[in-house]
Formats: sequence, C-alpha cells, structure tokens
Amino acid sequence: MARRTPSAAREACAIEWQPVGNGGRATLIATGTDTGAIADIDTVDLSRADDRAAYARRAFDRFGTMSIEQLERELLRIAVERCALAPEPPAAPPTLTDALGEWRAHEAVPTICTGLQPLDQLAAGELPGGLPIGQLVMLLGRPGTGKSALALQATLGALLGDPELRAVWGRGEMSGEALARRSIAVGSALLGMSPVPMRAAGRRSREAQAVAKELQRQAADRLVLVPPALTVDRIDGAVAASGARIAVIDYLQLCRHHGAVDSRHEAEAVLSGLRTMSLERGCVTILISSVSKAVDSSSRIGSLTRNTGQADFDADLVLLGDADEQADEHGLRTVRWRCAKHRHGEARDLRLLFDGALQVFTDADAAAPDPAFADFSLPRERR
Repeated sequence: MARRTPSAAREACAIEWQPVGNGGRATLIATGTDTGAIADIDTVDLSRADDRAAYARRAFDRFGTMSIEQLERELLRIAVERCALAPEPPAAPPTLTDALGEWRAHEAVPTICTGLQPLDQLAAGELPGGLPIGQLVMLLGRPGTGKSALALQATLGALLGDPELRAVWGRGEMSGEALARRSIAVGSALLGMSPVPMRAAGRRSREAQAVAKELQRQAADRLVLVPPALTVDRIDGAVAASGARIAVIDYLQLCRHHGAVDSRHEAEAVLSGLRTMSLERGCVTILISSVSKAVDSSSRIGSLTRNTGQADFDADLVLLGDADEQADEHGLRTVRWRCAKHRHGEARDLRLLFDGALQVFTDADAAAPDPAFADFSLPRERR
C-alpha cells in the first residue's frame, strides 16, 4: 500500500477505483489532485448502498475535501460503471412521518443487560434496564480506577446472561494472558463459584482452572480479541465479521485512524468512526480512556479526551471514575462514577464498591448484597 502523507490528506482528492473479483467489491484510491499523493485506500462493496454511505462518512473524516453528499454521488457513479447498477432516483425529502418513524424506532431500542444493576439502570434511562444498542459509552478515569475492570465485568456479565450474544475486545497494552487472569477473577464472581483473586489466577490454582473451564464452556469463544495495533477499521471489521453486539476499546489513546494529521484530529476521527460503527452495526461501544491527575469532577468533557470536544458530540454516556485512596478493612474501595453526560436519561452518579483482588464492582448503595456476590464483603485470603 502506498504511504499516505499529511499534505495529501488536506488537499482536494479524486477517487479512482480498481475491481476486486467479479462482484461489487472495488479498491477505492483517493489521490491528491495537486500532488498526486495517495491520501486514502479502502475496499468497499459498491453494490451495497449502506457500504457506499459508510465509506462516504469515513472518507469525509479522513480527507474532508468533498461533502458526504458529493462523495456518495461519486461512489454511485463508480458503482454504475463497476456493477452496472441503475442510477438511483433522488430521495424524497423527509416528512413528519419519517420523524415519527424514528421516534417509534428509538422507543423500541433493544438493550443489553450486563447484570450490574446500577449501570444497567443508569445507561437505559427510560428504556428497559441495560446498555442501549447503538450507543457510545465512555469510561474515563486515572490509572487504578477500575475502568477496564468495569468494562470487562459488563461484557462478561452480558455474555453469560445471553448465550447468543457476541462481543469484541480491542486490546491495547493488556496482554492476552493478563486479560485471561482478569476474566477468571471476574468470572469466579459472576458464575457464583469459589472466589479466585487475581494472584490465585496467576498461580493457576485448582479453583482458577475450574473457572477457566466453565468460562470456556459458556462464553469464551464468543469474545473476539483484536490485538494491537488498534484502528477503527480493524475493530469495525471484527464487529461485522462476528456479529458482535458489544465492542470494547481499551484505550482511546491507543486507537488510530488512517489519514489523521495530528493527535487531536485523530481523536475526533476515532470517536466519529466508532459512533458511526455503533449505529450501523447495531452494537454498544464501550470506550475506555485514561485521564491525567489534573482532571477532577469539575473538568469539562473536552479536557478528558485529548482536548477535543468530539466526545461531547458523539458519546451518549460519559462516566468519570473517582476512587477513594484507601480501601476498607475488607479491601474494598468506593468508586464514584460521575455522570458527565447522559444523552437519553438523567445524569446521575453511580457509587460502586470495587474489589481489587477480584476486579469486581458491586452496588455501594444496595441495602443487601446480591446473592451472587454474597462472599465479596467477607475477609478472604488474598495471596
């Protein structure tokens, strides 16, 4: 693949195409009209209107010299040449009927239950409890807040609760072995088995082996891992291929977008691309992001995500974790998740108890613990 250059990404581009096989697929090459440098290369099924529309949005994010409507018209012209498609009639202008249809569809948005009741109730707003399909959820916080742990608990809880569900986990810095250890610790709690702290999982104890076997039987093959380097296209491809309804990106800072000219533009393109993926693929996207020590509960959303306001536009739910510095006598810490934004519900905070040994959250305000977590508040061996 030819190297993309920042200067080409900023200039006007012409789209050329090369056929791929005998179907509607073609390689689209965006070339700078002044320099001749390649700004973007992608492969698209031109026979599909949805794929053409998705490419137009991605191309607009990457080099942005034509409007999305202009890009779609150009792709349709190429599709007629490539696939002998009949030109599509112009779309009728939307009416109130269309708006009412969108309202009804939103009212019927399905949700994914994670099993962590406070999170499910907050995320759903007025919908049935769970993470609503098509939404972008951001978990922000300093290192050690439990961002990845909360995302993993939500993902495994959803997979164990629905035997048909599939998920994708974009791995940044965490190794596969480290993710397995965390999954065993969390799984021991969610499965109601003997608690397996992280250290016991690292020692491959007998209890850890039993949890690993049960996770393998119930859910492991339905969680697809995307190793580094993380890009929006790779994550989107994994979601499309697996039919995943949950996608986790760990972290925002490690996710890349081809054609970005600087870090801020890249962060904006990543957020926009993941938002589009969530809506087009019908999945919940959980985006994890680390923040600096200077961030506090009064910080604006833009300062939490590489100084870009894109999160304020694209994210549906933004939670900023603030953990107590000291654990209690049982090794539990209170983590307050400040709701910095909630597009579809009341922006209220969550108070959860975090068990660092088991990497599991429970409701700090519950009158009585869930039976599945009955042993969590008891002293235990943490070797």
